[in-house]
Amino acid sequence: MSIKQLKNYVRDCVSNYAKFDGEQYSLSLSDIPDFVQHEFAAHIMGEDEAYASEATSPDNKLWDSKMFPALQSYLKNSTDKDEAFEFNRIWRDCVTSYCHSRMEELIEDALQDYNQDEGYTVKDWNNYYGVSHLFGARP
Repeated sequence: MSIKQLKNYVRDCVSNYAKFDGEQYSLSLSDIPDFVQHEFAAHIMGEDEAYASEATSPDNKLWDSKMFPALQSYLKNSTDKDEAFEFNRIWRDCVTSYCHSRMEELIEDALQDYNQDEGYTVKDWNNYYGVSHLFGARP
């Protein structure tokens, strides 16, 4: 996966899930469905192999408490479909959780571009430079 594909995916998330608050579009990670966050994590890991290694290793803060115990349980009962389902759920959620900070960075960057493309000012930029009266939000 290329960085361009990742940025296109993030842009699609912003265009599909961002909400207009009267001044600009905003998007919280909690507004994005879980299954989309899982795919988002896959795109991030596909773009950065080192990050993918961290997300699936003891570098992940959930490794000791959830990921490693789930792996052990699954390997002990690898023919049990319920155990396989639980292992999948835990690993999917833990890896996705590890990627949340990167997702938030990418969403913030995409939101700035999206708001500019849509003709809306970015609140923080206006407040910082004190020019909101010159470049007010589009009605």
